[in-house]
Amino acid sequence: MIGRSSASPRRARVGVSLNFMTNGLMLTLTPRLPEIKQAFELSDGFYGIVVAAMGAGALIVGPVPARFIARLGALKVSLVATIGAAIMLAVAAGATHPAVFALAFFVMGMLDAHIDAAQNTQGVAVQAWAGRTIMNSLHATWSIGATVATLAGSIAAGLGVPLAAHGAAIAVLIVLLALVCYRMGTIPDDVQLAQQHSKQRADQKAPANWRRLLPVVPLALLGVVGVIPEDATSNWAALYLIDRFDLGFSLAGAAVTVMLVAQVIGRLLSDPLADRFTQETVAGVGGGLVAAGALLVIITPVAPLVYLGLVLMGIGCAPIVPAAFSAAGRLPGLASGTGITLVGFAMRLALTLNSPLMGGVAEATSVRTAFSLVVGAGVVACLIARRYREHPGSDRPIRTH
Repeated sequence: MIGRSSASPRRARVGVSLNFMTNGLMLTLTPRLPEIKQAFELSDGFYGIVVAAMGAGALIVGPVPARFIARLGALKVSLVATIGAAIMLAVAAGATHPAVFALAFFVMGMLDAHIDAAQNTQGVAVQAWAGRTIMNSLHATWSIGATVATLAGSIAAGLGVPLAAHGAAIAVLIVLLALVCYRMGTIPDDVQLAQQHSKQRADQKAPANWRRLLPVVPLALLGVVGVIPEDATSNWAALYLIDRFDLGFSLAGAAVTVMLVAQVIGRLLSDPLADRFTQETVAGVGGGLVAAGALLVIITPVAPLVYLGLVLMGIGCAPIVPAAFSAAGRLPGLASGTGITLVGFAMRLALTLNSPLMGGVAEATSVRTAFSLVVGAGVVACLIARRYREHPGSDRPIRTH
């Protein structure tokens, strides 16, 4: 445990930032999913079901992460779950049967649900301690970790590095970083106590019974439309480039990296843009960029413009998920991590359904047509943004008109 003299908002921010980045590293197998699909001889429809196993695992845990966070604290939950997920990553990479791969992804999803809720809960707490908005930049570090991981995956695919060796190396790195995150992320007891007292005062003003959950619903919808572009790119962009434009595994796998780099840029810019133009404007423009980017992916006859479309999608979806989590973490009347867990549950439900749905559309028509679902997600984001407002620079959740 870090002593009071060494603990600081800056140090805690570095710790939780590393936590987000470490979680992003778990996407390292994403560029190699076409290899796995080919090795196991999976159809488009069955492939969609297999890659959805991670989302299904996250769904089955339901509200359990919130209970562990309230009992053990966000840091401990994140540490234990991260180590477990790293082990499952290595198992998935070394799988010789699709059932083993799917099972490892399923357990990894269960653990990732705990990581997601814990790191966002910790991020909201550090943000309150720091006294400034940092959630977008925290999610940017996740995108940085995911970018590094997918770039490493693309390079490994190009060099012919065995999947088992690739997965084991990243798993070891994840475990080492998780230990550093735990060491640096501590918030002093007196600060935590002050935050608890502040939330208790807000809880007294919250509505009773089930009505206190109603503010979660729009935030859940906002998070849902924010993750669909990520899921579509991670699981289907490489396949689309291979099937339609006959690109190689390495170059096609780089499509995920392109989108994630754009997402990093979008998230680094989102905090100051929201302060200046309001979150409503940023989210609305983001939804429009998602729809425009996905439409470009669908209609373009040349591969380079597909990458441009993915850039627009990455920038557009960047601020949506951080905004949903940040607001959910401050909802009055809910125990620590509950709002964040519920928003995460809704997002993972969307992820679980989106991949098989795109697989079904791809099976019946084409992967190209399946990307129309992303266009729809962008349009929905615009519509949701029009119904909500927040004061510029406010740290309060989005409210209805």
